[in-house]
Amino acid sequence: MSSPFGVFTTRYEETRKRTVSDRTLVRRVYTYSIGHRKNLAIGVTAIVLGSLTGLASPYLHKVAVDQIIQPGNLSGFLWWVPIFVFVTLGNYLLQYVQVFQMRIVGENVVANMRDEMMSKIQVISLRYFSEGEIGRIMSRLINDAQNVRIFLRMGLTSIIVDTASILGSLVVIFALNMKLALAAVSILPVAMVVAWFLGERSRKAYRVALSSLAGLTAKVQENLAGMRVIKSFASEESAAEGFEKVQDKTFRANVNTVKISSSYQPTVLYMRIIGTALILWFGALMVRGGETTIGTLIAFTEYQFSYFMPLMDLTTVYDQYQSAMAALERMFDLIDTSEEVKDLPLDKAVVLDTIENIAFENVTFGYDPKNPVIHHIDFTLGESKRLALVGPTGAGKSTIINLLARFYDPLDGKITVNGYDAKEIRTSSLREHMSIVLQDSFLFPMSVKDNMRFGRPEASEEEIVDAAKIVGAHEFIMKLPGGYDHVIQEGSSNISIGQRQLISFARTLLMNPKLLILDEATSSIDPYTELVVQNALKKLLENRLAIIIAHRLSTIRLCDEIIVIDQGRIVERGTHSELMKKGGLYSSFYRMQFKEEEGFETAQATVQQI
Repeated sequence: MSSPFGVFTTRYEETRKRTVSDRTLVRRVYTYSIGHRKNLAIGVTAIVLGSLTGLASPYLHKVAVDQIIQPGNLSGFLWWVPIFVFVTLGNYLLQYVQVFQMRIVGENVVANMRDEMMSKIQVISLRYFSEGEIGRIMSRLINDAQNVRIFLRMGLTSIIVDTASILGSLVVIFALNMKLALAAVSILPVAMVVAWFLGERSRKAYRVALSSLAGLTAKVQENLAGMRVIKSFASEESAAEGFEKVQDKTFRANVNTVKISSSYQPTVLYMRIIGTALILWFGALMVRGGETTIGTLIAFTEYQFSYFMPLMDLTTVYDQYQSAMAALERMFDLIDTSEEVKDLPLDKAVVLDTIENIAFENVTFGYDPKNPVIHHIDFTLGESKRLALVGPTGAGKSTIINLLARFYDPLDGKITVNGYDAKEIRTSSLREHMSIVLQDSFLFPMSVKDNMRFGRPEASEEEIVDAAKIVGAHEFIMKLPGGYDHVIQEGSSNISIGQRQLISFARTLLMNPKLLILDEATSSIDPYTELVVQNALKKLLENRLAIIIAHRLSTIRLCDEIIVIDQGRIVERGTHSELMKKGGLYSSFYRMQFKEEEGFETAQATVQQI
């Protein structure tokens, strides 16, 4: 894709080509295990010693045949049996140690990678979430991480053990008999070529399968999030059909990986049969010719088992390996995602103590740089003033708020806070002094009390209750089961929209921000409830800067200045009375949307007296 912000979309993932080598991926994964070098060292040592003890058994069998059984020296078993038992038990113990230690390493590596992915999610631009598919991001933390976890817990150990067994077996058989060893390994080059060919196909197939699984996760997330809409439009059948299409695509992608992986073991097993036949044929001729002993031939057949069985195991693990490599590519895609909005180095970034004034200076911005959505925006805000932004839907009002919070940076012009360019200010410092209340405020699935203190964890119980009382939320909160300890369900499904907004107001009041931003924050509240919170809003707005995006006259009249925006440009500015006299766009909005609110003003005055 040409856009650098499309990495979490269907189009990007289905057209993406492999760009990172396995060596690079493995090297990067190793860096996550550095903090667990002790476990890794113990595990690898156990693997090496376990391989050596495993190689000792066939040689002990050769000794038993050639030096004890054939000569009839049965007393030799008195020393042979203890050695054999010691080697066998030692091998089992070392297997336990290697599995335990390597799994600890694997679990920690995946946990560290998940932590880094989640940390990256916290700092990357909102653009990635608005343009990407949330389910595809989730899939990296869950599905892809699980594939890597399975490989590191089991597959990696198998690769090291099997590779050590194969190399050790080859060394031993060449030491025992060079001629017979050459016959035994003659089939291995063919096996390696086949494994490489299947591995290349497997990697591509797993990349498609993981992308399809991410699409399936995205579809599930989409359907669950939109379940209310699906049911409202009686579209359950259509939603199910859409899911089935994505599921069928995932199914076919997984079947393709199975077709490739299922051909591994039969291929290696067929080659093992050929290899065994070669060893027995050449070995029998050599025994008859006196070139080797029966014990050596028996040892050879066992060592052939010792390198062909690991080879069969490697083909199975190779399947896991390709799945893990494809998953790692996707996980590092997230970890390596560039931060569109970056802070200056800590020693150069400005840290704010408060927010005294704000200025937009000829600011132009577009989510697509080729198509700006706001043009040459200029205004200043200071001395506890309140500014209202008014305009039709899509005019660019929320975009101005996004720029002020530095979710994005302007394409042209600049935004200053206390005289500093916003790009020079540490982002966390800027946002600590502002609070944004949205039209659809989000509450976490935890208690009312914990939601209210989310922006200020140290707030006391008394402060929480006081904040709720000021915004008029205390009464309904006390009627909830458990009161302030009532747990809000996911999506705030167990409270009303108005109640959710009142809790968000209380949360904002508790934070006591210097800059308050209301983005149509009262539009979801019924007129009566809005009358209740008007006094609270006045108290909330006291001695602080405020920018208010609203469609209701009662809220807009709280402001010192009104800016009217249309098609991304400022077309009018002034007070309510000044703009009404102009008879322009604001006056039209008033006649269409605000006139009906005048009927509530008498009731508002009554509430204020109460």
